[in-house]
Order: sequence, then C-alpha cells, then structure tokens
Amino acid sequence: MEKMKTVDYKLLWELMKDSRRSDRQLARSLGTSQPTVTRRRAILEKNFIDGYTAIPKWKEIGFELVAFTFVKHKIKYAKREVMEEGFRRVEEWMMKQPNVVLAVDGQGMGWDGICISFHKSYSDFTEFIRKHDSELSDLLIDRQTFIADTNPTTTRKPFHLKYLEKAA
Repeated sequence: MEKMKTVDYKLLWELMKDSRRSDRQLARSLGTSQPTVTRRRAILEKNFIDGYTAIPKWKEIGFELVAFTFVKHKIKYAKREVMEEGFRRVEEWMMKQPNVVLAVDGQGMGWDGICISFHKSYSDFTEFIRKHDSELSDLLIDRQTFIADTNPTTTRKPFHLKYLEKAA
C-alpha cells in the first residue's frame, strides 16, 4: 500500500470539508495542478477513503433521537472459538440494523463496546433495544444507553468531519 504524502493529507482534509468540489476547485485550494489532484484523489479513494456521504439534518429527515448504547459482554472472556463466533454474530446483527451508524469494541468506564444509532421516535428506539437485548442476550452482561434529541436547539456542536483538519 502506498504511503500518504503531504499533498494527500491536505487533499483529504479538503474532501472532508466538502467532497462535492471538482478537482479543479480542489487544486485551486491546494495550490497545485488539477491533474495532480485527480491522480492523488484516485490513490486516496483506492487506499485511504472508505466512502463519501452527506451529513443530513437528522430532525428534518425524521430522526428525532440519537442513541449511544454501551455494552459489557461475555465474549472477551470466552475461549477463542466461542469469542470468534460471538463477534461474528454481533457484527452480522449490527450490519443488519440500518439505523446503526457505528458499532465498535473498546474499553473504558467499565464498557466493552458502543453502538451509535438514529431513531425516528422513542417507540422506535425502545423496539430497537428490545430486539438488541433479546437477540444478543446470551452475549451480554450489561447494557446502558444515553439518548439525545436531534433538535438543533440542543446541539452544542453538530457532527461533521471537517473539524478534524485542525486536530491533524
């Protein structure tokens, strides 16, 4: 796999700010040629970019809640073959849930993983949690969820990847 060059990082940040811009517009922003941007963008898309997406105004498209579900599971304490099968089941279940936008293992605060999901209503959320708990109960020790309204008046900083440029 090719390593990223300085221009690649700059191009990646520009794409994260607005991926709709043409290669010509990006070249102007970066102070480089359009053919360089086109060539480097192709390399980025092959090796370093997972995809492009729009970030919607959640409330406006009908999603009232975002849920952060923390789990403590038995999987990490199991024998290798049981652990692999458990993780396969969880991954398969999560991939089938269209409202789940991220599910990762991790550690901290006594939890083993987190799932981020969007819901049209509280009853939609409770149905999701009921299904989660019933279908994965044999793998769970505990689960807690933090839910938040997607109303813009309760958002202190909206989700966007463009902010990461300043962290790099």
